[in-house]
Amino acid sequence: MPQVDSTALSQFTQQLMQAKGMSASDASVVAASLQWADDRGIASHGVAFLPRYLQMVDEGDLDVHARPERVHGTPAIVDAHQAAGAVAMAFAMQEALREVEHLGTVNLWVRRLTHAGAMGQFVQTAAEQGCMALLFAAGPPLMAYHGAAKAGATTGPLAMAVPGPDGAPIVFDMATSEISFARMRRAQAQGAVLPMNSVLDAQGAVTTDAAQAVTPLPMAGAKGSGMALMFELMASLAVDNPVVAPHLHARSASEKRHTQNAMVMLAKVDAFPAGADFMGHVSALRDALKAMPKAQGVDHIHLPGERRLAHWHTSQQGGVAVDAPVWKALGTLAQAHGLALPPIRP
Repeated sequence: MPQVDSTALSQFTQQLMQAKGMSASDASVVAASLQWADDRGIASHGVAFLPRYLQMVDEGDLDVHARPERVHGTPAIVDAHQAAGAVAMAFAMQEALREVEHLGTVNLWVRRLTHAGAMGQFVQTAAEQGCMALLFAAGPPLMAYHGAAKAGATTGPLAMAVPGPDGAPIVFDMATSEISFARMRRAQAQGAVLPMNSVLDAQGAVTTDAAQAVTPLPMAGAKGSGMALMFELMASLAVDNPVVAPHLHARSASEKRHTQNAMVMLAKVDAFPAGADFMGHVSALRDALKAMPKAQGVDHIHLPGERRLAHWHTSQQGGVAVDAPVWKALGTLAQAHGLALPPIRP
Protein backbone atom coordinates (compact mmCIF):
# COMPACT_ATOMS: atom_id res chain seq x y z
CA MET A 1 0.00 0.00 0.00
CA PRO A 2 1.78 3.20 -1.16
CA GLN A 3 2.44 5.87 1.48
CA VAL A 4 2.23 9.37 0.03
CA ASP A 5 2.75 12.87 1.38
CA SER A 6 -0.68 14.33 2.06
CA THR A 7 0.08 17.76 0.59
CA ALA A 8 1.60 16.31 -2.57
CA LEU A 9 -1.45 14.10 -3.05
CA SER A 10 -3.72 17.11 -2.63
CA GLN A 11 -1.71 19.05 -5.22
CA PHE A 12 -2.11 16.14 -7.65
CA THR A 13 -5.87 16.16 -7.06
CA GLN A 14 -6.00 19.87 -7.82
CA GLN A 15 -3.98 19.42 -11.02
CA LEU A 16 -6.24 16.62 -12.17
CA MET A 17 -9.44 18.60 -11.57
CA GLN A 18 -7.94 21.58 -13.39
CA ALA A 19 -7.09 19.29 -16.29
CA LYS A 20 -10.84 18.56 -16.52
CA GLY A 21 -11.56 22.28 -16.86
CA MET A 22 -12.18 23.30 -13.25
CA SER A 23 -10.83 26.65 -12.04
CA ALA A 24 -7.78 26.62 -9.78
CA SER A 25 -9.78 27.96 -6.83
CA ASP A 26 -12.55 25.35 -7.13
CA ALA A 27 -10.03 22.55 -7.73
CA SER A 28 -8.27 23.61 -4.55
CA VAL A 29 -11.53 23.29 -2.59
CA VAL A 30 -12.17 19.79 -3.98
CA ALA A 31 -8.58 18.74 -3.26
CA ALA A 32 -8.78 20.01 0.32
CA SER A 33 -12.04 18.12 0.82
CA LEU A 34 -10.55 14.79 -0.23
CA GLN A 35 -7.38 15.52 1.73
CA TRP A 36 -9.46 16.11 4.87
CA ALA A 37 -10.81 12.56 4.60
CA ASP A 38 -7.51 10.87 3.72
CA ASP A 39 -5.70 12.64 6.55
CA ARG A 40 -8.24 11.25 9.00
CA GLY A 41 -8.13 7.68 7.76
CA ILE A 42 -11.46 7.90 5.92
CA ALA A 43 -9.93 6.38 2.79
CA SER A 44 -13.33 5.57 1.28
CA HIS A 45 -14.03 9.32 0.92
CA GLY A 46 -10.57 10.56 -0.03
CA VAL A 47 -8.70 10.32 -3.35
CA ALA A 48 -10.49 7.03 -3.89
CA PHE A 49 -13.36 9.21 -5.15
CA LEU A 50 -11.26 11.00 -7.78
CA PRO A 51 -11.99 8.52 -10.61
CA ARG A 52 -15.71 8.80 -9.84
CA TYR A 53 -15.57 12.60 -9.88
CA LEU A 54 -13.92 12.59 -13.29
CA GLN A 55 -16.49 10.09 -14.52
CA MET A 56 -19.27 12.43 -13.36
CA VAL A 57 -17.63 15.26 -15.31
CA ASP A 58 -17.48 13.12 -18.45
CA GLU A 59 -21.11 12.03 -18.03
CA GLY A 60 -22.32 15.59 -17.53
CA ASP A 61 -23.45 15.11 -13.94
CA LEU A 62 -20.77 17.40 -12.48
CA ASP A 63 -20.43 20.83 -14.09
CA VAL A 64 -16.90 22.11 -13.47
CA HIS A 65 -17.98 25.65 -14.43
CA ALA A 66 -21.13 25.85 -12.29
CA ARG A 67 -21.38 28.60 -9.67
CA PRO A 68 -23.52 27.98 -6.57
CA GLU A 69 -25.87 30.87 -5.86
CA ARG A 70 -28.42 31.97 -3.29
CA VAL A 71 -31.82 31.69 -4.98
CA HIS A 72 -34.22 32.17 -2.06
CA GLY A 73 -34.04 34.31 1.03
CA THR A 74 -36.40 32.77 3.59
CA PRO A 75 -36.16 29.84 3.75
CA ALA A 76 -32.54 30.15 2.68
CA ILE A 77 -31.85 28.05 -0.43
CA VAL A 78 -28.62 27.70 -2.39
CA ASP A 79 -28.75 26.21 -5.89
CA ALA A 80 -25.46 24.51 -6.71
CA HIS A 81 -26.34 23.91 -10.38
CA GLN A 82 -24.53 20.54 -10.25
CA ALA A 83 -21.25 22.10 -9.11
CA ALA A 84 -18.66 20.01 -7.32
CA GLY A 85 -20.18 19.08 -3.97
CA ALA A 86 -17.31 20.44 -1.90
CA VAL A 87 -17.52 23.78 -3.75
CA ALA A 88 -21.28 23.95 -3.16
CA MET A 89 -21.04 23.07 0.53
CA ALA A 90 -18.19 25.51 1.12
CA PHE A 91 -20.30 28.29 -0.42
CA ALA A 92 -23.38 27.26 1.57
CA MET A 93 -21.46 27.17 4.84
CA GLN A 94 -20.06 30.65 4.15
CA GLU A 95 -23.60 31.89 3.64
CA ALA A 96 -24.84 30.22 6.81
CA LEU A 97 -21.90 31.39 8.93
CA ARG A 98 -22.35 34.97 7.72
CA GLU A 99 -26.03 35.00 8.69
CA VAL A 100 -25.72 33.14 11.98
CA GLU A 101 -23.54 35.94 13.33
CA HIS A 102 -26.52 38.28 13.54
CA LEU A 103 -29.43 35.81 13.60
CA GLY A 104 -28.12 33.34 16.18
CA THR A 105 -29.64 30.35 14.37
CA VAL A 106 -29.85 29.56 10.65
CA ASN A 107 -31.41 26.84 8.52
CA LEU A 108 -30.24 26.56 4.93
CA TRP A 109 -31.00 24.14 2.09
CA VAL A 110 -28.67 23.23 -0.79
CA ARG A 111 -30.10 21.71 -3.94
CA ARG A 112 -28.52 20.18 -7.02
CA LEU A 113 -25.06 19.54 -5.64
CA THR A 114 -22.85 16.53 -6.30
CA HIS A 115 -20.89 14.27 -3.97
CA ALA A 116 -19.19 16.49 -1.39
CA GLY A 117 -16.83 14.05 0.34
CA ALA A 118 -16.94 13.46 4.08
CA MET A 119 -19.62 15.83 5.44
CA GLY A 120 -17.95 15.98 8.84
CA GLN A 121 -15.49 18.56 7.48
CA PHE A 122 -18.22 21.16 6.99
CA VAL A 123 -19.79 20.88 10.42
CA GLN A 124 -16.29 20.90 11.92
CA THR A 125 -15.66 24.25 10.23
CA ALA A 126 -18.81 25.64 11.80
CA ALA A 127 -17.94 24.29 15.25
CA GLU A 128 -14.49 25.88 15.00
CA GLN A 129 -16.33 29.20 14.64
CA GLY A 130 -18.43 28.74 17.75
CA CYS A 131 -21.49 27.02 16.31
CA MET A 132 -23.43 23.88 16.96
CA ALA A 133 -23.98 22.37 13.51
CA LEU A 134 -26.18 19.71 11.94
CA LEU A 135 -26.12 18.66 8.30
CA PHE A 136 -27.85 15.88 6.44
CA ALA A 137 -27.87 15.05 2.75
CA ALA A 138 -30.04 13.05 0.38
CA GLY A 139 -28.74 11.43 -2.78
CA PRO A 140 -29.33 8.55 -5.18
CA PRO A 141 -30.73 5.31 -3.74
CA LEU A 142 -27.71 3.16 -2.86
CA MET A 143 -29.10 1.40 0.22
CA ALA A 144 -31.92 -1.11 0.55
CA TYR A 145 -35.12 0.28 2.00
CA HIS A 146 -36.08 -1.90 4.99
CA GLY A 147 -37.77 -5.03 3.66
CA ALA A 148 -36.78 -4.43 0.01
CA ALA A 149 -34.31 -6.57 -1.92
CA LYS A 150 -32.75 -3.68 -3.86
CA ALA A 151 -31.61 -0.11 -3.33
CA GLY A 152 -34.43 2.30 -2.55
CA ALA A 153 -32.99 4.78 -0.07
CA THR A 154 -30.14 7.24 0.31
CA THR A 155 -27.20 6.38 2.55
CA GLY A 156 -27.32 9.84 4.09
CA PRO A 157 -25.07 11.14 5.57
CA LEU A 158 -25.81 12.83 8.89
CA ALA A 159 -23.08 14.99 10.43
CA MET A 160 -23.14 16.99 13.68
CA ALA A 161 -20.53 18.99 15.56
CA VAL A 162 -20.15 21.24 18.60
CA PRO A 163 -17.19 23.28 19.82
CA GLY A 164 -14.97 21.12 22.01
CA PRO A 165 -12.38 21.50 24.73
CA ASP A 166 -8.84 22.49 23.74
CA GLY A 167 -10.07 23.82 20.41
CA ALA A 168 -10.93 20.36 19.06
CA PRO A 169 -14.62 20.16 18.00
CA ILE A 170 -16.61 17.03 18.76
CA VAL A 171 -17.59 15.76 15.30
CA PHE A 172 -20.09 12.98 14.61
CA ASP A 173 -20.50 11.74 11.02
CA MET A 174 -22.49 8.67 9.98
CA ALA A 175 -24.28 7.03 7.08
CA THR A 176 -27.81 5.69 7.35
CA SER A 177 -26.49 2.30 6.22
CA GLU A 178 -24.63 -0.34 8.24
CA ILE A 179 -21.60 0.42 6.06
CA SER A 180 -21.30 3.19 3.51
CA PHE A 181 -21.52 2.39 -0.19
CA ALA A 182 -17.96 3.68 -0.60
CA ARG A 183 -16.72 1.36 2.15
CA MET A 184 -18.46 -1.57 0.44
CA ARG A 185 -16.72 -0.73 -2.84
CA ARG A 186 -13.38 -0.45 -1.06
CA ALA A 187 -13.90 -3.88 0.51
CA GLN A 188 -14.61 -5.29 -2.95
CA ALA A 189 -11.32 -3.94 -4.25
CA GLN A 190 -9.48 -5.40 -1.27
CA GLY A 191 -11.28 -8.76 -1.29
CA ALA A 192 -12.28 -8.21 2.33
CA VAL A 193 -14.95 -10.01 4.35
CA LEU A 194 -17.85 -7.73 5.22
CA PRO A 195 -19.70 -7.64 8.56
CA MET A 196 -22.75 -9.89 8.93
CA ASN A 197 -26.08 -8.26 8.06
CA SER A 198 -24.46 -5.29 6.36
CA VAL A 199 -25.03 -5.94 2.63
CA LEU A 200 -27.20 -7.81 0.14
CA ASP A 201 -26.13 -9.63 -3.02
CA ALA A 202 -27.78 -9.25 -6.44
CA GLN A 203 -30.56 -11.67 -5.45
CA GLY A 204 -31.39 -9.74 -2.28
CA ALA A 205 -29.78 -12.25 0.08
CA VAL A 206 -27.52 -11.24 2.97
CA THR A 207 -23.84 -11.92 2.29
CA THR A 208 -20.44 -11.27 3.86
CA ASP A 209 -18.61 -11.85 0.55
CA ALA A 210 -17.49 -8.45 -0.73
CA ALA A 211 -17.26 -9.83 -4.27
CA GLN A 212 -21.01 -10.57 -4.17
CA ALA A 213 -22.03 -7.39 -2.35
CA VAL A 214 -24.36 -5.06 -4.24
CA THR A 215 -26.53 -3.15 -1.78
CA PRO A 216 -25.78 -1.92 1.75
CA LEU A 217 -28.44 -2.59 4.37
CA PRO A 218 -29.92 0.20 6.51
CA MET A 219 -28.47 0.82 9.93
CA ALA A 220 -30.74 -0.65 12.63
CA GLY A 221 -33.23 -1.90 10.06
CA ALA A 222 -36.34 0.23 9.79
CA LYS A 223 -34.71 3.03 11.79
CA GLY A 224 -31.97 3.55 9.21
CA SER A 225 -34.27 3.47 6.21
CA GLY A 226 -36.79 5.67 8.00
CA MET A 227 -34.07 8.25 8.62
CA ALA A 228 -33.04 8.06 4.96
CA LEU A 229 -36.65 8.57 3.87
CA MET A 230 -36.93 11.70 6.04
CA PHE A 231 -33.72 13.08 4.50
CA GLU A 232 -35.26 12.72 1.04
CA LEU A 233 -38.57 14.24 2.18
CA MET A 234 -36.98 17.19 3.96
CA ALA A 235 -33.88 17.91 1.85
CA SER A 236 -35.00 16.93 -1.66
CA LEU A 237 -38.77 17.21 -2.08
CA ALA A 238 -39.00 20.53 -0.26
CA VAL A 239 -36.58 22.18 -2.72
CA ASP A 240 -38.26 20.57 -5.75
CA ASN A 241 -35.35 18.29 -6.65
CA PRO A 242 -36.55 14.71 -6.02
CA VAL A 243 -33.78 12.13 -6.25
CA VAL A 244 -34.98 8.70 -5.13
CA ALA A 245 -38.30 8.38 -7.01
CA PRO A 246 -36.84 9.39 -10.42
CA HIS A 247 -34.13 6.77 -9.96
CA LEU A 248 -36.64 4.07 -9.05
CA HIS A 249 -38.84 4.97 -12.03
CA ALA A 250 -35.95 5.20 -14.49
CA ARG A 251 -36.15 2.76 -17.39
CA SER A 252 -32.42 2.75 -18.12
CA ALA A 253 -29.12 3.51 -16.41
CA SER A 254 -28.71 6.62 -18.56
CA GLU A 255 -31.81 8.14 -16.92
CA LYS A 256 -30.31 7.79 -13.42
CA ARG A 257 -28.56 11.13 -13.22
CA HIS A 258 -26.45 11.98 -10.17
CA THR A 259 -27.68 14.81 -7.97
CA GLN A 260 -27.93 15.50 -4.25
CA ASN A 261 -29.55 17.90 -1.80
CA ALA A 262 -28.65 18.91 1.75
CA MET A 263 -29.98 20.76 4.76
CA VAL A 264 -27.78 22.70 7.20
CA MET A 265 -28.61 23.99 10.67
CA LEU A 266 -26.24 26.28 12.58
CA ALA A 267 -26.68 27.83 16.01
CA LYS A 268 -24.25 30.15 17.80
CA VAL A 269 -23.41 28.66 21.17
CA ASP A 270 -23.18 32.07 22.81
CA ALA A 271 -26.76 32.84 21.75
CA PHE A 272 -28.05 30.16 24.16
CA PRO A 273 -28.56 30.38 27.94
CA ALA A 274 -25.37 28.39 28.61
CA GLY A 275 -23.32 30.99 26.78
CA ALA A 276 -19.77 31.09 28.11
CA ASP A 277 -20.52 28.12 30.38
CA PHE A 278 -21.16 25.78 27.46
CA MET A 279 -17.55 24.71 27.08
CA GLY A 280 -17.34 23.93 30.78
CA HIS A 281 -20.43 21.75 30.47
CA VAL A 282 -18.85 19.93 27.51
CA SER A 283 -15.63 19.35 29.44
CA ALA A 284 -17.52 18.03 32.47
CA LEU A 285 -19.49 15.59 30.32
CA ARG A 286 -16.36 14.46 28.49
CA ASP A 287 -14.52 13.86 31.75
CA ALA A 288 -17.46 11.97 33.26
CA LEU A 289 -17.74 9.68 30.25
CA LYS A 290 -14.02 8.95 30.11
CA ALA A 291 -13.94 8.16 33.83
CA MET A 292 -16.58 5.44 33.49
CA PRO A 293 -15.54 1.79 34.01
CA LYS A 294 -14.38 0.31 30.71
CA ALA A 295 -16.04 -2.74 29.22
CA GLN A 296 -13.94 -5.87 28.83
CA GLY A 297 -11.42 -5.49 26.04
CA VAL A 298 -11.78 -1.70 25.82
CA ASP A 299 -8.65 0.39 26.34
CA HIS A 300 -10.09 3.85 25.86
CA ILE A 301 -13.50 5.51 25.80
CA HIS A 302 -13.62 7.79 22.77
CA LEU A 303 -15.76 10.79 21.94
CA PRO A 304 -16.87 11.20 18.31
CA GLY A 305 -14.01 12.37 16.12
CA GLU A 306 -11.18 11.60 18.56
CA ARG A 307 -9.78 8.68 16.60
CA ARG A 308 -9.98 10.68 13.37
CA LEU A 309 -8.05 13.52 15.00
CA ALA A 310 -5.36 11.11 16.21
CA HIS A 311 -5.08 9.73 12.67
CA TRP A 312 -4.68 13.30 11.37
CA HIS A 313 -1.68 13.85 13.65
CA THR A 314 -0.12 10.63 12.35
CA SER A 315 -0.74 11.60 8.72
CA GLN A 316 1.09 14.88 9.13
CA GLN A 317 4.26 12.95 9.92
CA GLY A 318 3.99 9.72 7.96
CA GLY A 319 1.76 10.64 5.02
CA VAL A 320 -1.41 8.84 3.97
CA ALA A 321 -1.81 5.26 2.81
CA VAL A 322 -3.43 4.80 -0.60
CA ASP A 323 -4.97 1.44 -1.46
CA ALA A 324 -3.12 -0.32 -4.28
CA PRO A 325 -6.17 -0.41 -6.64
CA VAL A 326 -6.75 3.32 -6.06
CA TRP A 327 -3.08 4.08 -6.73
CA LYS A 328 -3.27 2.12 -9.97
CA ALA A 329 -6.40 4.02 -11.04
CA LEU A 330 -4.74 7.34 -10.22
CA GLY A 331 -1.74 6.31 -12.31
CA THR A 332 -4.02 5.65 -15.29
CA LEU A 333 -5.65 9.06 -14.87
CA ALA A 334 -2.28 10.77 -14.50
CA GLN A 335 -1.02 9.21 -17.72
CA ALA A 336 -4.22 10.13 -19.58
CA HIS A 337 -3.89 13.78 -18.56
CA GLY A 338 -0.12 14.16 -18.84
CA LEU A 339 0.49 14.44 -15.12
CA ALA A 340 2.97 12.83 -12.74
CA LEU A 341 1.88 10.97 -9.65
CA PRO A 342 3.31 12.26 -6.37
CA PRO A 343 6.34 10.27 -5.19
CA ILE A 344 5.84 7.33 -2.86
CA ARG A 345 7.45 7.92 0.50
CA PRO A 346 10.31 5.56 1.39
